[in-house]
Amino acid sequence: MSLSKMIPQTTVLAALCLALVAVASHAEESPAPAPVAAPIPAPKSASSADPIDSLDAAQLQQTIEILRRDHVRGAQIDELGMTRATLAGLLERLAPGASFGGEVPPPSAPSPFRSEILDDRAGYVRLGSLQSENIAQLDAALRDFSTKNLHGVVLDLRATPASSDFALAAQVAGRFCPAGSSLFTLTGPSKQGEGGFVAEGEPLYRGPLVVLIDEDTAEAAEALAATLRWNAKAMLVGTRSSGRCVEFSDVAIGDQRLRLAVSEALIAGQSVYPRGLRPDIEVAQDPDERQEILAASLKDGAGVYVFEKERARLNEASLVAGTNPELESEPAQSGLIDRPLQRAVDLVTAIRIFRKPG
Repeated sequence: MSLSKMIPQTTVLAALCLALVAVASHAEESPAPAPVAAPIPAPKSASSADPIDSLDAAQLQQTIEILRRDHVRGAQIDELGMTRATLAGLLERLAPGASFGGEVPPPSAPSPFRSEILDDRAGYVRLGSLQSENIAQLDAALRDFSTKNLHGVVLDLRATPASSDFALAAQVAGRFCPAGSSLFTLTGPSKQGEGGFVAEGEPLYRGPLVVLIDEDTAEAAEALAATLRWNAKAMLVGTRSSGRCVEFSDVAIGDQRLRLAVSEALIAGQSVYPRGLRPDIEVAQDPDERQEILAASLKDGAGVYVFEKERARLNEASLVAGTNPELESEPAQSGLIDRPLQRAVDLVTAIRIFRKPG
């Protein structure tokens, strides 16, 4: 059962909030480390103790020579085969920041903005695409929220398509982060001495913030989630993000395509690529079910998929009136529940209870 149905259990809620405050305090007290050069990472699926990483240059060369000399198909490992194997290994190790083959993916269809107030408790903002029109609607929604006595705001990035427009992501972050905050920096061969983004102007919202992410949260949206966690003390709910917190470029190689990360976003000197962001509260949901909910909530509203409502029941009044509400009423909901959003609403409620004086 959702915490929204268990409000009297303030001890549980307070304990949860204490843990959250501890996380935020730790982040606030820890100085931002300086950026450091990192080696080519092992692939995501590799063990942290990859035996290949333990070999020095001489041992690597020795292993290759043994394979070429003694393996049953070693004679087939010519220089071209070695070069192909090198490329395949590099692509695997640089994933998800590099891929080869296929056509350039078409631009994502625009994803609309939506906002509403859930149960008079939480302001809900579904950002949609990173575009100026949606940011203008975000401003209007946040100003409207400021006139209400809300527990907090939930920013949903699950319907934000991948985009390399980090400047627009910085504009969104500036609505929540203190003026002058260093948001993120793009680093790469073409970004020497540039690529830093700073929050401009005073934020439109300063209260409790929960950000919804999933495995499709990538590129500029992933940098946005990371900087909101660091600079706005936002809590992340959902599943680990994609790890593609980079700016991509597409290069034609013959009739194939090389897609590579040409810069990456550093938040407080730390890289998100390739591991992604681990949410503070992990709430998994079937991807197909999530997409069905996100599509339907544009028409029905997000609240329909958060609060579990009872269906109307037959009672004495309906018997007298000769009606049967069980037959005449529509089902309270389709049975679909947006679990991550439900948990996010519970979280802002818990924070409000914990912070309430007395």
